[in-house]
Formats: sequence, C-alpha cells, structure tokens
Amino acid sequence: MIIDAHAHLGHDYVFDEDSTEEELLRWHEKCGVDGAVVQPFVSRPYMEDTQAAHDRIQAMCAAHPGRIFGMASINPHFRTDDYEREAERCVNTLRFVGIKITPIAHAANPASKDGRHVFEVARSLGVPVMVHTGNGAPFADPAALLTVAGDFPEIPIVLAHAGTDLLFAQALYLARTHENVFLEPSWLSILNVRKALAVVGPGKVMFSSDHAVNIPVELAKYRTLLEGKELEQVLSGTVIDVFKLPLKKEQA
Repeated sequence: MIIDAHAHLGHDYVFDEDSTEEELLRWHEKCGVDGAVVQPFVSRPYMEDTQAAHDRIQAMCAAHPGRIFGMASINPHFRTDDYEREAERCVNTLRFVGIKITPIAHAANPASKDGRHVFEVARSLGVPVMVHTGNGAPFADPAALLTVAGDFPEIPIVLAHAGTDLLFAQALYLARTHENVFLEPSWLSILNVRKALAVVGPGKVMFSSDHAVNIPVELAKYRTLLEGKELEQVLSGTVIDVFKLPLKKEQA
C-alpha cells in the first residue's frame, strides 16, 4: 500500500500553482498510489475562501472513501474564534485528519502566540499538525518548533519537507530528540533521506510528494534505499500511525 502524506488540491495564490482532482487521480493510477492526505493550496486570506477550499476537499473525500483524507489549512492570524470554529468543522464534521501551518505563506511563526494557538486547537481536537519547513526562514526553520515540540508532547508534529536540504540538520535534530516529531522529506536529496532513515528509522519517516508530478521521484528514493517491511513502513505505515487513518497496516 502507498499513501501520500502530503498532497494539494486547488489553486495556490502565493506560488501560483494548481492541482486538480483529475491530476491527482491520474498520477495515483500511474504510480500505484492507493490514497493521500490532501490539503488545500494557500487560498486568499478570507474565511469564506478557506471554507470553500475545505469543502472541495471534503467532496473529493466523499467521492473516494478510504482513499482520500482531508487536512485543514487555516491562516493562524484569523480571529481566534473563527479559527477554532473552522478547525472544529474540519475535524468533527468533515472528518479531516490534521491541521497544516505554512509559515512562508501564512507569515506565521509557529512559536508565536497565533502559531501556538494552532497546537492548542489541535490538542483539543486530537489531531496532528503538519508544518511547512525549509523555504521561508526564519519562521520555517525547524528550530522555530523546538519549544513548541517540547510544550505539546502529545501532539504529533510532522515537519513537511524535513527542513529541505538547507535546514535538514535542524529537522533531524528535532525528530531525533522528540518522540512526537516526524519527518515528511518531499524534495529532500536522497543523501539526506538516507541519513534520516539511518538516524531516526522508517517509523519516523513518511512518503509524500507535495505535487502529484513529484510522486515517481519520491517513490524512487525509497525504493532505492529500502525494501521489505521497512519500505512498507515508509510508504504507508508511518502516515497511518501518525494520522490514525482508518486503514489496516497489514494490507501494506
């Protein structure tokens, strides 16, 4: 089984990127991907746009049950009560499995008051938080999460892009020293992917693409480095464990 831990749907108004349902499903079929955790690209900073993006993902989840799982992406600088209502709607009504912070696009330091509020909400809802790391320092520097990871030990924190190659050392340090920190190494060099697997093991690393066209590239890294149960763990086991996906690992 292959589950993509980081996929996008919609239009990104910061980076002018697009991803459609058809594109995701086409690449899934082409590469043998069985499912994905899908989050919105960065919408315009209005709550109605954010809600529309989440509703689009929920429609895809409903059309592909057991294959597509939603993740919320809400600007941390929205008013506190608005943020909490939309997060609760996403998790309790739309059945999304996590919350995302994108420091480079949300202009949000994860360790700031608004940033920490995201983790407080995630704790109350019982879901993990994925944080974009790498491009967008200093807010996207994994080191910004050092105190947060320690203050919220019950919340799984997924470092999207594992800091990229520039800030990988910080991401690896966090994953090595905190049980609740996991690495999502899309776009990371194969040398650093190999190092992550050696230092923290497959149980701390999850396959992801970020963009559907990147799926074959990311799969090639793991199929080059791993085999057997270790490969299965990275391709589906870790994301199932961290996001509590209603899937059986023994299917992997």
